[in-house]
Amino acid sequence: MVHREISRRAMSLLELTIVVAILGLLAIAAVTRFGQDSLGNGGAEGFARKLALSLVQARRSTISTGDNHYLQLTSSGGSVTSFALIRRASGGDTQVDETRSVPKDVTVTSADSVLEFDFEGSALGFYSVTSAGPDRSWSVSVVTLTGAVRVTEIP
Repeated sequence: MVHREISRRAMSLLELTIVVAILGLLAIAAVTRFGQDSLGNGGAEGFARKLALSLVQARRSTISTGDNHYLQLTSSGGSVTSFALIRRASGGDTQVDETRSVPKDVTVTSADSVLEFDFEGSALGFYSVTSAGPDRSWSVSVVTLTGAVRVTEIP
């Protein structure tokens, strides 16, 4: 009698279950080791970068269309709760993009509620927005003359 070797092409259900269990244990260990504060700090950094990208989009849209674009920050109790990208046109202001909310573990502050660019891509003022998590903070700043947007961690 001739025996043929059977070649395996996939994992068994038991092997797959063991891999998923190991990954779950590693995830629990990571959250325990780094804590929930690390997740909040990541949210603060992520929000700062999202805000910076929206500012860059506003600047580029202003240059390409010739109409001023700006970010409208909505505040409640001295803290920013959301922002939206808006186009200032002769027919009236129109919202270009969806409203973006601030994550719950993040505190955002800004002296200005409107961050606007002119047709040359220059900011109409020096803007600075601070995004703070439980342990770390980030600053998003816009240079007046060039409209350059920078994200820096605040020590």
